[in-house]
Amino acid sequence: MIESRDGRVIYVVADGGKVRFLHDSEGKMHDVQDFSSDTHEATPGKVPTGATPKDVAKDGFARVVADRLNALVNSGEKIDGFVLAAPAPVLHEIRTHLSKPAAAKLIKTFDKDFVNIPAHDMHKHFDIPATGWVLPS
Repeated sequence: MIESRDGRVIYVVADGGKVRFLHDSEGKMHDVQDFSSDTHEATPGKVPTGATPKDVAKDGFARVVADRLNALVNSGEKIDGFVLAAPAPVLHEIRTHLSKPAAAKLIKTFDKDFVNIPAHDMHKHFDIPATGWVLPS
């Protein structure tokens, strides 16, 4: 069983319009990158008939987040896994658009909106085991 505490687990917190990528280092969370739907064009996709413009924007943003995770996995960079937190509809959309290799790196999901919690308070919201997450093999 492989476990990881620091370094190569990426924590992703998102809502319908903002995402933050964080790392846990020495028991503290640190923001690595963030962006919002205001600064990124949505990836066009198929949305259900009758979808509102807001639904289209949220789906597009979820695709952008999933595309970023897919790109990280495909980059060749050593990544142990992802922990993903988002409200249920956003979480579902992100997971729907993950590639198989990225989905295989998903360690745990949280149906929570942590996007506005400061990095220094974020650690207590993830139930990180003392030895770290059990990683996908």
